Amino acid sequence: MPALRKSSRPSPITPRDHLLKTAISLFSGRGHDGVSVNDIVSVAGVSKRMVYHYFKSKALLYQEALSYAYYTLRASEQIAITEATSLEDAVKRLIRVYFGFPREHPQYSRLMRWENLNDGQGLKNSQFPLSKDTVVNRLKAIIRREADGVKWRADLKAPLLLITIIGMCQVYVSHRYTLSQGLHIDLGTVAAINRGIANAEHYLLAGMRPS
Repeated sequence: MPALRKSSRPSPITPRDHLLKTAISLFSGRGHDGVSVNDIVSVAGVSKRMVYHYFKSKALLYQEALSYAYYTLRASEQIAITEATSLEDAVKRLIRVYFGFPREHPQYSRLMRWENLNDGQGLKNSQFPLSKDTVVNRLKAIIRREADGVKWRADLKAPLLLITIIGMCQVYVSHRYTLSQGLHIDLGTVAAINRGIANAEHYLLAGMRPS
């Protein structure tokens, strides 16, 4: 787990945490290739040797920045899926996670989009492997219990369902500006987000029911 410190009690931020937070901010704005070690230490106000002392290389610092973003999302996913009382409840909770995360953590969301533009190169051979297993396995268990061909389709597959949920939610972020212009709708407003949540719930749940 990444080591960026969180505490309910105010405490001095460590040099390592300060470097990581600075790197997350810069990488989220420019991507991996747009940020140099010199950029990071200049903004952080530390010497270059501190980067190599704590993180060994820019690549490993980038990996840890990415992993912290994904860990934060994974924590929200796990809370949602663990607290779900039914398949419908699980879908609704996950929709809210994926709509809410970019608004609550815009830097992390941008960092993830940069990594997809980078073809996932920063995650390859990472010491912080990315996994959706907890969410998928929990969805599988709920589907096995409920998808009987009566209330829900019997052919539901957890990984495909998760992909569809994420896709319907993330388009409000990944295509926000072009769709807002093309459709004459500001997809970033609270009203648009609330409509998006309602639409995602309606169409996903309708598609999960037997025809």
